[in-house]
Amino acid sequence: MSIRAYLRASTADQDADRARESLTAFAAEHGARITAFYVENASGTKLDRPALDELLTEAYAGDVLLVEGIDRLTRLTQDDWEALKARIKSQKVLIVAKYVPMTWKLLEATQAQRNDWAHDATETALRDLMVELAAAKAREDYEVRRERASQGVARRRQRDAAGETETAGYAGRKADTKMHARIVELRKAGFSYSRIVETLKTTRPTISRALKAAGLAASTAQPNTAGDSCTTIHP
Repeated sequence: MSIRAYLRASTADQDADRARESLTAFAAEHGARITAFYVENASGTKLDRPALDELLTEAYAGDVLLVEGIDRLTRLTQDDWEALKARIKSQKVLIVAKYVPMTWKLLEATQAQRNDWAHDATETALRDLMVELAAAKAREDYEVRRERASQGVARRRQRDAAGETETAGYAGRKADTKMHARIVELRKAGFSYSRIVETLKTTRPTISRALKAAGLAASTAQPNTAGDSCTTIHP
């Protein structure tokens, strides 16, 4: 039996590998060991994701698809989510999410038990319900954020048209140049991402943006189409 962890971040300047240690510890707490990591930077609204496709291609019946949260697996439209679920179900791959406790017992099960549970109507219904609720919430969060962003842009345009702003156009949040400079300074001094986060009380995406702007960002992932990147790591 194999436990295949899927790690995803939406954009290239976010750290898709962020959850590796967390998921490794989570699996160990349940007596399991992750067999392989599949890591990529791609939108959860896209059905076509190379690393996820690779995971499902390599998976066997009874294998576990491990994610931190269901939102890492899907922010898909309902039709696309149904398509992804159908593929997962046809291969008898079982979803486990750190933030969906109903799925945890699968990590502690034997291969035979997991195969049995895949056909147990009660077990399957309960797990599927929890996963479905989390998937719906993930899509709702995406839609709400997109709607609010559109409202913000529309409001700014109204203010521009009314002459209420000095400079027309919505430029987004300005970078904190002092924070970026400090991040670059610490990175050059040999600080790890985790140590920079702890020292400056910042976030990994902010660190990535600062280092990228300074020409210091390094990625172990191989570039893919549309600016995405993915990599598979077998421990």
